[in-house]
Amino acid sequence: MRPPQKPWRPATCCADPGPGIRARSAIPARISPAIRFGPFQIDPRTWTLSRDGHTVDLSPRLVEILGHLACHGGAIVTKDELLERFWPDINISDNTLTRAVADIRKALGDSASAPIYVQTLARRGYRFVGAAGASGASGAGEDPFQAWEQGRLALESLDLSRLDQAIAAFERAVVELPSYAPAYAGLANAYMLRFETTRFSNTPDREMLDRATTAARRACAADAKLGEGWAVLGYLLAAAGQVPEGQAAARRATALEPGNWRHHFRLGYVTWGEERLRATDRIVELMPAFAPARMLSAMVFVARGALARAEQEATRGAEIQRESAGTDTPIPTAGLHWLRGLVMSARGERDEALQCFTEEIAAGTDGHVYGREFIANARVAAGFVLLARNEAAAASAHFTQALTETPRHARATLGLQAARLLSKELRVSDDTFMPVAKAKEELVRSGRHVEASLVEAGECCILDRITEAGDILDRMLTLAPVGPAGWIIPVDPMLAAVRYVPGRAGILAKLAARAS
Repeated sequence: MRPPQKPWRPATCCADPGPGIRARSAIPARISPAIRFGPFQIDPRTWTLSRDGHTVDLSPRLVEILGHLACHGGAIVTKDELLERFWPDINISDNTLTRAVADIRKALGDSASAPIYVQTLARRGYRFVGAAGASGASGAGEDPFQAWEQGRLALESLDLSRLDQAIAAFERAVVELPSYAPAYAGLANAYMLRFETTRFSNTPDREMLDRATTAARRACAADAKLGEGWAVLGYLLAAAGQVPEGQAAARRATALEPGNWRHHFRLGYVTWGEERLRATDRIVELMPAFAPARMLSAMVFVARGALARAEQEATRGAEIQRESAGTDTPIPTAGLHWLRGLVMSARGERDEALQCFTEEIAAGTDGHVYGREFIANARVAAGFVLLARNEAAAASAHFTQALTETPRHARATLGLQAARLLSKELRVSDDTFMPVAKAKEELVRSGRHVEASLVEAGECCILDRITEAGDILDRMLTLAPVGPAGWIIPVDPMLAAVRYVPGRAGILAKLAARAS
């Protein structure tokens, strides 16, 4: 029987968003699209297969499976991906898929031992080995369904090298068919991921965020019942600071398609406290191996001061990240080793924390949309843990490498100056923290006020102005809108000295109340 735990695919993309999109992805007859290979032709409007103009007896589901393989352009499609896509929420055996592929081969006159069209890769999945192409009616433009499928395949990997390809494909789809809502949703996701590559920098790309939001609104206008449109719109609105509007959009997505775990992930991302935990519980129920859900829930438990529960969630997420590395999973999870390291550091287990940060860095995730962000986070966290152990040279190496990979990173800039002070390379003067001041100014100009406050509090900790650091954090929590602002305070190595602030209990109580 098929194991109940499924491998995850990225939620921040349009990787088969479920039956809600598939049911509405047929193209109007005027486009007359087709997928051709050899003497065969697939019509995606009706999912029928024909040979030399004569209909072949094959069910629409099996034709769609064949079309899905053909659109992957020779790439391996795993068994779990096919089971999840075509038999969602049904616990069936691998034999069902094996029989389906056998029926497809029979209809094509193909052979498993000497495949012309569909090749089996033992214990991995299937690959289309024929030459497939799209055709349409005379004078017609590119088939928007094919463009959408190309964009989806490029986007679902979260591979930065394929992001421009995804954007171009979705842009072609909306040009060919301006009313095609799934293409606008895909375009919004692609623009969003381009923004996401800059979200941790001092100057996020707000123009790309605006473009993504416009595309998402067009998806919702074209099809108000398309859950993916509302889900991505919810994330984008929250990212732009319109949190209540974003939450409403994400809730609408889950109401439209309650069985779509990706929509629950978006809802969890834009909410906080109990509502986030309800969303992550639903994600784990639908997709147990989706590690980012563990990160979302762990953040709430950190803010509540429930570090044992936070460690439990982070540890399970880190296990999934470790298990997914080097597999056929489209992209390994990122960030869970870093998060677990933060919790271990706060519990005083510095050696264990450093091992976690090292594992996050070693995971690499080269080309991953979020790879640079979490590698930088891990380097900086390791640097501050090493500073606490008076290992200035090792800390300096981490901060320097973080700045090489992510120039002007505010935390790394602060850490490097602190390491230089510890090693006596620098003395405290009016100019010592000038680079940090410039980095904080960039954060403020880009609207990242919470991060600017955290860095300012960290600077006060380094200068032994602990009470002032506490005042900064208390003021930030008072002024910040409802949400996860400051969640990291209890486990942030940069703010470890805050434990000595006289008003620390009040700060933690305020943080916990916000996460209720």
